[in-house]
Amino acid sequence: MRRHFARFVAAALALSLALLGCAKKQDVIVASGEGKSLSSAAIDADPIALLPANAVGVFTLDARALVASPFGGRLVSIAKARSPLPESSGFDPARDLERVYGGLYSMQGVDSVGVAVGHFKPDQIEQAASAQIAATGASASQVPITRSEYAGRVLYTSRGMGFSVLTEQSLLIGDETGIRRALDRIQEGRVRRQLPKWMVSTLETKGAPLAFGADFTSQPLPAAAREQLAFVDGLRTVALLGNFADPGLNLAGTLTYAEPDAARRGADNLQQLYGQLSTYGPLMALLGIPQPVRSLSAQADEKEVRFVAGVDGAAVAVLLEKAESYLSQLVPARKGGS
Repeated sequence: MRRHFARFVAAALALSLALLGCAKKQDVIVASGEGKSLSSAAIDADPIALLPANAVGVFTLDARALVASPFGGRLVSIAKARSPLPESSGFDPARDLERVYGGLYSMQGVDSVGVAVGHFKPDQIEQAASAQIAATGASASQVPITRSEYAGRVLYTSRGMGFSVLTEQSLLIGDETGIRRALDRIQEGRVRRQLPKWMVSTLETKGAPLAFGADFTSQPLPAAAREQLAFVDGLRTVALLGNFADPGLNLAGTLTYAEPDAARRGADNLQQLYGQLSTYGPLMALLGIPQPVRSLSAQADEKEVRFVAGVDGAAVAVLLEKAESYLSQLVPARKGGS
């Protein structure tokens, strides 16, 4: 779960409790009717509808705004170095990716699916993947990839994750279970917006390059998370917006708790966490890691905690560089891809 949070994270925009409304049944977006596979036009029209219900967390990210951020280049480098597809696929995330929508569906293990929106070349991707599958056994520099067919679509998987090209504008990404769930819904004409209304409102916030929402009411946070991060004890929902303006990453959001006392403790624990990070600054500097959090303030109001934070973009880039070095030991980069 924490790995996905690390992948996937308008300043000072407060989200009111009014957004936390009840889920509302949405209309099916399949023009041809129930039980028929979704058309390419319908798929491209509403990426949010491709995300299944019962999400623990959802997010959307403006990829071009991210690439232009102080740490965007490093993220692109990591993605390219570990992409299961060679450059011959014709896809360059810095050039072709516009926005990503994603959902997390399990607190235990990996269960995720997302929709990448941009410009894709299905035939070229198919040719490049086929060539890589043929070359994998002959070259250790090739990332192993498997091709299969499911629900009338081609699915590629590698190292537990995968993708399926839906149209020239939409591509499914995630783990195999998550992708198969989405492909089932597409084939059977069951694609509709099933997320809670407040989650959809968060994702559709205008002017926010980054938006995130999480609901822990049905799947409480694990004990380990509550022990490491005291402010998540009793946490029920998170609504977060962000942008990449100076100092690099600005976040503003609302945490909701079951009781006002829990909210007050949550605000205090957030402030204490910021204080602890500040005291660790000299030690982190000795390790070559800058303290990334420039500012953080939190205020409790009944069952809510509203907070804003400013994160140093250059520090995030350094942390990503350290993470890339660690990832290289676990998942070697493709030769020549760093």
